[in-house]
Amino acid sequence: MEVRLLGEVQLWAAGQLLDVGAPRQQAVLAVLSVDAGRPVAMDTLIDRVWDDTPPVEARNVLYSHLSRIRRLLGQAADRTGQRSVRIERRHAGYILDIDPDVVDLHRFCRLVEHGCDPWLADTDRAGALTAALRLWRGPPLAVLSGRWAAQVRSSWHQHRLEAAAQWAQVELRLGHPSVVITALHDLVAEYPLAEQLEGLLMRALHAAGRSAEALDRYTLLRQRLADDLGTDPGPELRTLHQCLLRGEPPPATPEPTITTSGSAPDNHGAGGDRHVGRPHPHELPRDTLGFTGRDREGVSPRPAPGRASEALPGTSLVGRQRELAQVLTLLAGNRLVTLTGPGGCGKTRLATTAMHLLLDAYQVMLVDLTPVRVPELVTETVATALGAPEQPGIDRVDTLVEGLADQDLIVVLDNCEHLVRAAAELVSRLLARCPKLVILATSREALRLAGEATYAVPPLATPDPDVPRTLAELAAYDSVRLFLDRAAEHAGLAFDDDDAQHIAALCAALDGLPLAIELAAARTPVLAPAQIVRRLQDRFGLLSFRGRVASADHHQALDAALAWSHDLLSGDEASLFARLGVFVGGFSVEGAEAVWQPAGTLDALTGLVAKSLVRAGRTGASTRFFMLETIAAFARTKLAADPEAEATTRERHAGFFLTWAEDAALDPTGAGFSELRVEFENLRAAMGWFAGSTDCTDELRMATVLSRYCRLHGHYREGRQWLVHALARSEGASADLRVKALTGAASLALSECDYERASRHAAQALELATVAGDQGQAGRVLVLLGAVARERADYRTALDHYHAAASAFHADGDQAGVAYSRQLAGATLWQAGDLDAASVFLTESLVALRERGDRRGAASSLAYLGAVALYRDDRPQARRLLDQALDVFGELEFKEGIAWALNLLGLVEHGDGNHNEAGRILRASLALHRDLGDRWRQASVLEALAAVAFATGDVDQAAWSLRQADEIRTAIDAPVPFIERAALARTHDVRHRNRQLPTDSTRSLDLDTSLGPPHVAWRDKP
Repeated sequence: MEVRLLGEVQLWAAGQLLDVGAPRQQAVLAVLSVDAGRPVAMDTLIDRVWDDTPPVEARNVLYSHLSRIRRLLGQAADRTGQRSVRIERRHAGYILDIDPDVVDLHRFCRLVEHGCDPWLADTDRAGALTAALRLWRGPPLAVLSGRWAAQVRSSWHQHRLEAAAQWAQVELRLGHPSVVITALHDLVAEYPLAEQLEGLLMRALHAAGRSAEALDRYTLLRQRLADDLGTDPGPELRTLHQCLLRGEPPPATPEPTITTSGSAPDNHGAGGDRHVGRPHPHELPRDTLGFTGRDREGVSPRPAPGRASEALPGTSLVGRQRELAQVLTLLAGNRLVTLTGPGGCGKTRLATTAMHLLLDAYQVMLVDLTPVRVPELVTETVATALGAPEQPGIDRVDTLVEGLADQDLIVVLDNCEHLVRAAAELVSRLLARCPKLVILATSREALRLAGEATYAVPPLATPDPDVPRTLAELAAYDSVRLFLDRAAEHAGLAFDDDDAQHIAALCAALDGLPLAIELAAARTPVLAPAQIVRRLQDRFGLLSFRGRVASADHHQALDAALAWSHDLLSGDEASLFARLGVFVGGFSVEGAEAVWQPAGTLDALTGLVAKSLVRAGRTGASTRFFMLETIAAFARTKLAADPEAEATTRERHAGFFLTWAEDAALDPTGAGFSELRVEFENLRAAMGWFAGSTDCTDELRMATVLSRYCRLHGHYREGRQWLVHALARSEGASADLRVKALTGAASLALSECDYERASRHAAQALELATVAGDQGQAGRVLVLLGAVARERADYRTALDHYHAAASAFHADGDQAGVAYSRQLAGATLWQAGDLDAASVFLTESLVALRERGDRRGAASSLAYLGAVALYRDDRPQARRLLDQALDVFGELEFKEGIAWALNLLGLVEHGDGNHNEAGRILRASLALHRDLGDRWRQASVLEALAAVAFATGDVDQAAWSLRQADEIRTAIDAPVPFIERAALARTHDVRHRNRQLPTDSTRSLDLDTSLGPPHVAWRDKP
């Protein structure tokens, strides 16, 4: 068996290439194989597979991909006679339990290590390095894109260059210059700026008696470097060139240290997992923590003068290994590093911890500017702390420079935000005149000096509170470990798994802010985690604790920390800051302008970002802004202090999102609704504002435009409640608006299997649309009526409705509507058992929807065609079609589509005899259908789970599943779809044989297969 990642992702077994499947499945295999034998956290796996921008439903889509890979690895192990290869769930993640040598990436690493062993003979070294280099077929992890994959690729390209350089040196020592020339010609073409490879090629050409060609190579390389990088060849290459010009023997070959167009990054992943052959930052010994290239001569390993050791907070730094390594790396290459971030994010503790790590090699001094209130005292404070004596008549900066000019010193300037200009002026003068001085500053905004390296200190990683985890699993998150550590100091209490969910919710609600978490932990002597969570509505009263938390006043209460930042804002910044509290889950520049004044918003927003109260990030081609919930809550308290401004701001907020949502809904394919997902929390807030206002029409407009989004993204009940409330208040609204609202209400009622109300709403809408002569709206209502009939197994009536809908859409010129009518007719024919006719209609709809660029609609046609293939017993084709559909549904976050595709894929696995995998996938499908409230499909999934349970011998579980399905069908009065009745009858036969149910208790209506598929009379009609 062999997993190949050095090029296209491939799985080989017994000399045969196996079909890994869709690109996303290849990506899952690749990510797990890079960390073969080590667990990969679920969140990390998802981020890497989906390029750091995973859809909300990535977990559910992932179940199917993992299932396919498990099955393939099992087949590969069977073919090769190897032990079973497993993908196991481990510590809230997954581990590929496989010999790493099966993966070419790991085998390459082992062979290179062998080839670099100086104790081996050169022939053995050359053989190992040759074998390693032959493993390369192209860029590693070619199926993956995104930041993590780019880092891994860059790092492993560097390993390849190092291996190639080692190989060339060994081959030259063995006297094989022609072999080196042939190989390096190709490699240099692939890496045209790799100087050492070019140097080795020149040596090989010289050894082969082709010195003129070697000199020509140097000339070409020099030109490339000048054109691409604006640099000259390095000193080793220049020396080699001079020797060849003079006809002298080349100097000794240096050890391989490849120079390329950019240095390779370390191999650390976005999720903090380790990778092949490279240590993680927390494993680095102290003497390797950065400072490469800095002159260490003359630096005595003694503690810094003053009280630096007393400046570290009384509690230890928890986690932050990655952040600490990044800060130390920045200090290694920059003389001014500023740690920025909001109050309470841990800037001071990170800076002082870095300071203490450096005490063995550098003089380090901490200067806290918190007590300083007058800008003119900044210089005096720093000079006093550093022990620079006053000299009458001499500028204080000059006395500082005199004392620091020859010292290799790192100064930590803590809490500069209230004195930014004065601090920046002093730092600028000191750095210009003290060449060995390095300054590490902490501030809520950057000093904005030339050469300044800024590092935004992120909050601690927080768990998803909706994902069940044990306390041991939660301890992998720094925020949870900080809470547990500090709670143990305050109360000494032991928490258990019953507290796990509440601790996760607490850390998430506090945004991972270390100060907030420490203050919450200080309450544990009197409040359990669940009680703290319930009291977070008054977080500023709750998180104020005069105790052993921090020394500075603004570190003793959460509101004080934020007030410290707020007091530094300009008038415009403070005014905008308060109004930004109305946003939920982020906002755009346009949104900020809508709630305040467009003329000054951009400048004020820029200031808030600079002061770390607002965070900026990219969403596609646009910038999106966020406030941590703790900061947003503080902003809302400021806004609430002015009721008139609050009312105006909320009205503007709601009006902006109503217009924005209506514009997004104009796209007939529903693609515009993908933007609504980003703003859904804001839309909810706007809906709440309209529901409490006197303008009933705007409430109905908003509820109507959101009904389609709620239908596509699974918010059935919420969207339905909005519409019912708005319709009851808006009887005087226009007929056009009420038709659309009633159609939305019918659609959402249908999704919840409330067929009576769905029919009633649809009938009212159809009557209004018919009176108004609105053919397009009539077609949409007829589609809904067809769906009601289809779910009740009245297939002939359903086809009549779809026929009428297609005619109405055709008359209205709506070809997309025609395509959807044919798609649903095909789905009806499939359920009725007419697979040939269903295939015709579904294929036609697939072509039409693809031509229109409607990815969601086309994916639905693919899923139905997958169902047709499944019931034709063509499971390979069914799997291919369903995998394609599932990927699209996942990207578009179409929960109903994901649930449906998983349902069918579970049946595929069951048909292939992979009953355990079938059970996993079907349970994921069932959970999604339950979240959606779709009881009609729940019943079918439960019946499929019963068949799987019988196949695995779990008779009790099978019987329970059948009872649950029967209760659902009775409650919604919907029979078993015709196409599923034969399989269900077989399941009941097994049940009878296991004596779980008397023969006469099976519902005869559900299992009646005497009715043939309905006659189709309109195949060639519009």
